[in-house]
Amino acid sequence: MSYLFEAALLDTSVAVKWFILEEDSEKAADLRQAHGQAELLLHGPDILFMELANALRYSPLVSAGEIPQALRLFSDMEIITVAFDMDVLISCVTLSTEHDLAVYDAYFLALAQSLDMPLITADRKMISRLSAESGAVDLKDL
Repeated sequence: MSYLFEAALLDTSVAVKWFILEEDSEKAADLRQAHGQAELLLHGPDILFMELANALRYSPLVSAGEIPQALRLFSDMEIITVAFDMDVLISCVTLSTEHDLAVYDAYFLALAQSLDMPLITADRKMISRLSAESGAVDLKDL
């Protein structure tokens, strides 16, 4: 599969689809494969690990015993981890208020914008609040 970009920031809503079969899980798997073959470099903020753990913890489809294995598998994928950045957090507050987003969701978008790469998300509520110029790309459109 070929993408219009060489690197992208990964949203938790996409990473979850690697562990829980949901709508567009196949497209998420294609991203994972492209990253594994170095066709696309996936990045994620360091909070992605915590958000993924939380999403798996609250899924009725994943047992508590499966979560550590999923997190190790995710870590082994070598997603490029981006450290917390205070300037990004400050800019995400503006995005949060302008688009009525939770601060942690806006952080992903602000980080992608600061890295000049698209944010790949499956969060349709977030996408519906953003313009095409925001840099967010809906997983279903890949």
